[in-house]
Parts: sequence; C-alpha cells; structure tokens
Amino acid sequence: MANTCIVCGQAAGSGEHVFPAALGGRRTNKNIYCTTHDNGYSSLVADLANQVDVLNAMLGVVPDHSDDVKSVLARDDSSGEEVRLSVKESSFTSPRVISQELVANGVVMNMSFPSRQALNQWLAEQKANGIDVTPLQKAQEHPYYLGAVHHQRRFGGPCGLGAVAYVTQTFLAQAFPALARSGDVAQFIAYTQAIAKLAQISSGCGEPNDGPANPRLETARQAFEAALAPWGGQAPVWWDFDIQPDAAPNAFEFGHRVTVGVDASDGQIFGRLSLFSSIHFGMRFGTASAGAETKTVTVDIDPMAARPPNDIKKVESASAIARVAVPKQPTAGLAAAISNGSQDGVFSELLRKIEARSLGKAAAKMHAELAAYSTLAEFEGEQLISRVLEGQAQRVLNIAKWVLQNFKATLPAEVLPGLQPTIDAMTAHDPSSTNGLTPMASATLALAIGALAAQLREDIKAGRLDEHRIAELMGEGPGAAVVGRAVLAPIVQALSQ
Repeated sequence: MANTCIVCGQAAGSGEHVFPAALGGRRTNKNIYCTTHDNGYSSLVADLANQVDVLNAMLGVVPDHSDDVKSVLARDDSSGEEVRLSVKESSFTSPRVISQELVANGVVMNMSFPSRQALNQWLAEQKANGIDVTPLQKAQEHPYYLGAVHHQRRFGGPCGLGAVAYVTQTFLAQAFPALARSGDVAQFIAYTQAIAKLAQISSGCGEPNDGPANPRLETARQAFEAALAPWGGQAPVWWDFDIQPDAAPNAFEFGHRVTVGVDASDGQIFGRLSLFSSIHFGMRFGTASAGAETKTVTVDIDPMAARPPNDIKKVESASAIARVAVPKQPTAGLAAAISNGSQDGVFSELLRKIEARSLGKAAAKMHAELAAYSTLAEFEGEQLISRVLEGQAQRVLNIAKWVLQNFKATLPAEVLPGLQPTIDAMTAHDPSSTNGLTPMASATLALAIGALAAQLREDIKAGRLDEHRIAELMGEGPGAAVVGRAVLAPIVQALSQ
C-alpha cells in the first residue's frame, strides 16, 4: 500500500520533495505520489515559493535544484531601475546610461554595468547591430548605494493556503501512510487537488488577467467550490495567530515546522505548519476511523542546510498536544490580525530577526578582517579599518539615514520647515552620479565612516572590540550615537546660535 499514490491509487515513485525544494527542502520520498499528481501540485508550490521569495533571498536559502542562493527582483526608487537582491548581492539587472552628450562624430556616453560580463555582452550586442563603440577609458568598479527599493508580493490567498495544505498533506502521508490512503482524508485530498487545478490556470490564484475569459477557469472554480462543500464552503486550512501549543523552540534558526497527528479521543486528524518559526497555519484533515492510536509527528526543517543529515529534526510522541481548534470562520483570525495590527507585527518581527542575523554575520566578517590590525604599522592599520568600513558602507549610510530621520522627528514644528530640506539633502540619492549619491550625501557618508573608524581604532586599542561590540557599532544603538555626533554636529551648532 505504501508504494501507491495517495490521490489515485496507482503506482507511486515520483520522488517528490517532502518539503518543497524551492523553500530549501532536501528530502525526497518515492512512496507518496505518482508522477502525474506530483507534477499537478507544482503550480501550488511555485505560488508559495513566490510569496516567500524575498524572505528566502534575505536569508540566503539555496533551492535544492540550484547551486546559488535565491534572489528577487525589486525596483530602485531613485533610478527607477530594476535591481537583483539577495544575501550575496545587490546589482542592477541591465546597463544604465548615466549621462550622454552629442559630439561631432557620435555620442559620448557614461554608462554603468552590473558586471564586467554584462559590459562585454553589451559591447558584443552593439557590434552585432553594426554600431561602432570605442571605450574611452578602462572600466572601473565603483560601489552604488541604494535607497529605498520596492518588492511587492501578496501573501496567503486561496492558493497560498492550498500550498500550505499540500505540503502538510505530504508529511501526513509520510508519517501515516495507511491513514493517508484511507477514506478518512479523501475529502482533504479532493480539496488540495481542486485548488491545485486552479493554480495551474492563469488567473486561478487571483492574478488580474486582461485577456479573454478562460472556460477552463470557470470549470475549475466550480470544481473547487464542490470540493469545499464538505467543509462548509470554507477551506480546511487557516492562518493561526493563537499561541502555539508546542512550546519547544524550533531546532533551527528560521526553521520551518510541520506537525501532523491523530487524536484517538475523537478521531481528529490534525496538521500544523510554521514558516520561518514565525508564520503559523492550522488544518484539519478529517476524522480517523475507530481503532486509531493517538500520535503526533513533528519535523523541523532547516532551509539553510546544504544537505542531509543535519537538515531536519524529527520528534514523535504518543500525545495530541498539537491538535487544532477549528475556527467557525477560517478567515476570522486573519481579519482580526489585520485590524489589530498583529499580522504586520508578525512580519515586522521576522524582518527584524533577519536583519539581526545579517548584522551578526557582518560583525563576524569585520572582526575576522580586523584581526590583522595589531600586526600592522599605524598607517597600515588605519588603511585596514577604512577598507573594512568601506565594505560595509551601505550599512553605514543606512545608519546615517536612520539618525537623521529620527532627529528630524524630534524637531519643534517652528524650525522643521527651515531644516527639513537640509536634513533630507544630507542623504539624498542622485542616480546620475557614479555612486548614486549627491555630493552632500557622499560627504555625510564620509563623516559617518570617519567617526566609526575612530571608534573602532579606540576600541581595538582598549582591547574591547569583539563581534558583539562591532554589531553594536554597526547597528542602531551605540553606532548610531557615534554617527549621530558626527553628522548632526553642523545642524546642532546652527541651532545653538
């Protein structure tokens, strides 16, 4: 029985990922789906992967079918250009014309390219089009400082919930193979099948479609409504904002958790899924027939693990502590969370934790680089500190912006109109410049770097510069105070006169 597809009963063997490969899952199982039905769920998985792609990119998750970290596309506010972002890079996706000037025999252009490879490709394309391009100087590498970037994604929706249900259903089939093939969960599988067919059709997940009506879509929607009928017209999966019953922390930082189980007291077959240890869902698969034993299986998944065996931690128990309380209205918890701000709070806290991790990694890198300071002459040591800080200049610029914006918020109403333009100009962006900053913003950045360099030098000599101290200096705490004294000094002096 365990080698038959839980959907159709035909031979299984597709080797599907138990947790989606696009989200960092490393384990496969050949005993759950046939190839047809495994492929049929792929659009649901793609929808969920798209919804969390920015989180994967910020954490540096490497999909199981890839050799590189996940990246996302966003839009740079100041230039309006598309940028590619990940934990490893931030770069424009296309060449940019910074300036151009007509001359007697052609056009002189100042251009920026994401990489030398992109430059060579552009030159080859111009040559193929019969355009003669003569580089006037050797290409140079310069940092470009980003301001606000925008990456917009919807989260949840019918297909998002359907994907959560499918992932948890797959774990149920692995932990309880006989139960997954019984009629006890047939209605749940019918629901995931129906939402999967919707996801396969353009606009099925709710994206706008300006084209002609698709008759397949209407048929799929009717089938989906029919699949919801046994569940009272509502999906048997929901956002869960209640306190999680399993108090044990996830075995991995930003780990996912899937819990499936059966409560023999009333036959409830339950499931839970948590993404990044922060975003929680609950579901009810159905009611187990008489004779079922109480059991819960919990699997923690590390999306950043490169390979098994240290990518998961599995715990089994003969209890049903993780059973779910089925809400009367599955969307009620989400509606309440939106209205009271707790949903925004969940994502804000998750982003804060991700930034804290990024800061910790930057501090560790800086600490390792600065270890050579004590072996260098004073001048060489100064150069080392400058190089290390230049490598973190975007972070330093962000600190300066944070300081200035918070200072602006404290100004009395009568002086704000006179000072606001100057404060904003101190970190203003200029996409026509080499580094993306105005001269004043470049000067502000130089002041901030200089102040931090002096503090790093002082801390090194005092023997107190460890990773924790560096993280403090590169964050919005002691480091903000150091930067603030430097960049606010001219403004404070003007106010005191």
